[in-house]
Amino acid sequence: MRVCGVICEYNPFHRGHSRHIHDAKSRSGADHLVCVMSGPLTQRGEFARHDKWTRARAALDAGADLVLELPVRFASGAAQDFARGGVRTLAGLSVVTHLSFGCEPEAMDALLPAANALKTESPELRSAVREGLSAGLAYPAALARAAQSVCDIPNLERVLALPNASLALAYLRELPQTISPVPVARVGGGYHDGTLSELASATAVRAALQTGQLAEALAQLPFPDDFADAEARGIVHDPGALSQSLLYILRTSSPDALRGIHGMDEGVENRLIAAAQTAHDRESLLAAAKTKRYTWARLSRLCAHALTGLTRDIAANHPNPEYARILGLRKSAAPLLHEIKRSATLPLIAKAADFDRTNPLFALDVRAQDLWALGCTAPDARQSGADFTRGPVIL
Repeated sequence: MRVCGVICEYNPFHRGHSRHIHDAKSRSGADHLVCVMSGPLTQRGEFARHDKWTRARAALDAGADLVLELPVRFASGAAQDFARGGVRTLAGLSVVTHLSFGCEPEAMDALLPAANALKTESPELRSAVREGLSAGLAYPAALARAAQSVCDIPNLERVLALPNASLALAYLRELPQTISPVPVARVGGGYHDGTLSELASATAVRAALQTGQLAEALAQLPFPDDFADAEARGIVHDPGALSQSLLYILRTSSPDALRGIHGMDEGVENRLIAAAQTAHDRESLLAAAKTKRYTWARLSRLCAHALTGLTRDIAANHPNPEYARILGLRKSAAPLLHEIKRSATLPLIAKAADFDRTNPLFALDVRAQDLWALGCTAPDARQSGADFTRGPVIL
């Protein structure tokens, strides 16, 4: 049995995602495709607009056989955390043979040797990274410069500036020998492209939805009905809804307390506290706090960690996925599910109520989902506990 994995967010699921699923199955020759998808929080520290079950259904409609949730511990992390959580969830199923991801084809010649060199970071490489950070570079840029110099990999800085390359490198660094990479070139709008088109980016679709261009945005989605229903009922997360909660945390927490948050390093807590004194919402907070070194994405992730309570201790004591939770599956994937149940090294969760609620990673997922609900535009959608009342989507 050949099984291809995809690590994704689908915020929302657009035509480019549908094409990727088709190409991933075709190029890997897979019998089945498994998605490991972010739940309520995404890798840039933002809450997804639509709930995880709606997005999982779209993935199944496009041909995925099984959709699992990437725990918040990893879903809201920097590239290496995100990649580790996704890859090790797939590896823990003990059936996945391939991993497909977006990557410019010309980048692979540099990324493969870079990934091999970075799997065991030498003291020289770590020292070179520290030098880059001291010079004011953000971590990805410092790592690229260090690897290019110490490991003698030409053009790595240029390659890692490409839109998908940094995350592709993170996947390759985590891949075990039992899983083969299947890079697929991205087609259509780039991540930051805000133009609506036949292959519009998720960023463009979200922006159109946020500004009331409902018909235009839904026209860019291959399976618009479920998203249209969520939009009509107000079961969508307003990106500014939790701004006051975030500012309250930052204005009332001491620097020592904030230093206990995962990723709160290098004195960045002081910058966030200072910015919070005059900021009126999340966006103005990030605009005031960001620098070349403290990027918008990094600060956004730290804000998400502060809201959910992802501490250094939780991150350090739980560095790897500890379960695989099912968000959706196809009935026709019964042979795949049977093989996973037979051989997986991670427990498979179909019903959240049956799992250990004291598990810190699971408790974090539940908190994040309840925060997502609290930010919904419809008052009757703000109730907590959806993780225990909604089961997997089954097609």
